[in-house]
Amino acid sequence: MKKHLVASFAAAVLLVAFQSNVLAETGPCAGSDTACREFSALAEAGQFEKIVVKVNPQRSYSVAARNLIGQAYLTVAGKEGNTPEQEEQFCLKALEYGATSAYMGLYFIHSAKDTAKANQFLAQYIGTNPPDATPYMLLGESEFNQGNYESAAKHLKTARTVARGRSANLDWLLFKASYLSADYTTASAMLDSSLGQGKTVGDLKALVAADSRFSDMGRRNDFRKFFNILNGTTTTKLYVRS
Repeated sequence: MKKHLVASFAAAVLLVAFQSNVLAETGPCAGSDTACREFSALAEAGQFEKIVVKVNPQRSYSVAARNLIGQAYLTVAGKEGNTPEQEEQFCLKALEYGATSAYMGLYFIHSAKDTAKANQFLAQYIGTNPPDATPYMLLGESEFNQGNYESAAKHLKTARTVARGRSANLDWLLFKASYLSADYTTASAMLDSSLGQGKTVGDLKALVAADSRFSDMGRRNDFRKFFNILNGTTTTKLYVRS
């Protein structure tokens, strides 16, 4: 139950973020599009449940109206008190109306019990090229944990491109994934970036000591900048962050 509540909370956060932007992205309703104008008024009033009730699955709606319907299903999916089954059905209905952010809701619903299924939803969301680093980061981390380092690095690089600003944890994970996939140039750059953002020399030394796959780093030319650290002649206080 606790895991489900965490997943629901995470999904709700994403859905609220989507909700704040959707009206701007929907576009104006045509003057003759009464359904769209009705749904728009209800959305602005925060009455998303009423939109869901009014949807006629046999009716053909305009793109603007469909966007509002998708928003409504997403928002209702994130309401407290839903069962996982209800959340899933609302997210699936949101997808029917083009609300691809619902893939993230489906990911969180299934992530605690079925990692493979959850990751399929992440992959489907990534297939829509979302302007959000979160799915790329989550799938990259999962691929890393499964030993798929090249795939992990690919997703993490995309996350870094999409993200606003830098992240020490993202760069640290990309450093490790790149190193283990033999992309030492990227690994060195990401190590340098992560150390400049909060990771420490102690973190690097602990990694090398704990994981033999990194033991030859102190002899690789790409990491010559770190030779003093890796070969034991620099203390944790001597690294100057950029």
